[in-house]
Amino acid sequence: MNRRAMLSALLGAGALAVTVLSHVAVAGDASVAPPRRVVVLDWGLTEMVLSIGVVPVGIANTRDFRRNFTACDVPASVVDLGLMFQPNMELLFALKPDLIVISPAHATLRAALERVAPTVTLGRYRSSDTPYSAARAETLQLARLLGCEARAEALLAQADTALDHARTALAALPDVSSSPLYMVNFIDEAHVRVFGPNSFYGELMTTLGLRNATQSGAFSTTGFDVLGSVPDATLLYMKPLASSVANMMKTSPLWHAMPFMNEGRMMGLPRVPPDGCVLSAMFFSRVLVDAFEQVGAAKERA
Repeated sequence: MNRRAMLSALLGAGALAVTVLSHVAVAGDASVAPPRRVVVLDWGLTEMVLSIGVVPVGIANTRDFRRNFTACDVPASVVDLGLMFQPNMELLFALKPDLIVISPAHATLRAALERVAPTVTLGRYRSSDTPYSAARAETLQLARLLGCEARAEALLAQADTALDHARTALAALPDVSSSPLYMVNFIDEAHVRVFGPNSFYGELMTTLGLRNATQSGAFSTTGFDVLGSVPDATLLYMKPLASSVANMMKTSPLWHAMPFMNEGRMMGLPRVPPDGCVLSAMFFSRVLVDAFEQVGAAKERA
């Protein structure tokens, strides 16, 4: 059986992808080289592939990926395949990939993609109640398929060390661990997405010894006035802000009446994607420490 046929048989249907990846790892057939020309059509999975030292030959929308997934370095050699759910099929055929990596959201494209190359579905970590832990597990599964388990294990060890150091640094700062935190993204000038303990941010906040002001769930979209329901909470939000949101913060009486606004408990953080993987988790831990240390230093100067 040639490599293409063997991979196709092993990868099977998308619903069995995670199980199949484990079977591939166990099989350990030295006569079958792991895929080398990998295409990824999902941004979170692109981060995952890059994090284990594999440079894809093509990904979706390289410009916006670089803008949103700032913890990743994308080499100039990576081909932009266009929109995530409408890839340029002519380019895709020309790249002659060994493997195409997609998310469950690409299910309607799978049959067409399988005519190009064996296709595997990953990215179910997003629907987990512990998305960071699930992303770690998928990173190891992908690494087994791509023949780079040692690099994945080194990455996870590096992440453990980074998060341990961040937890220690945050614990040493006054009032950080005792104050509840809202983690939000602004949808528009009136609405925010609030991330709960079962989100990527939320699991990391718990890991870092921080207390989420939201008690359950992954996220909810609501009016920003709800953020006043925990009076002692600190607000963390992702930058950059849309001009309409920045203007609202300057002019809205309701916004200026929020407890965190009056008491200087509001911090903007550099962009970290809410569906990131291990590299984004390490970046998130760094930006949290930086933000709280800067606030602490400002209070000392005051």
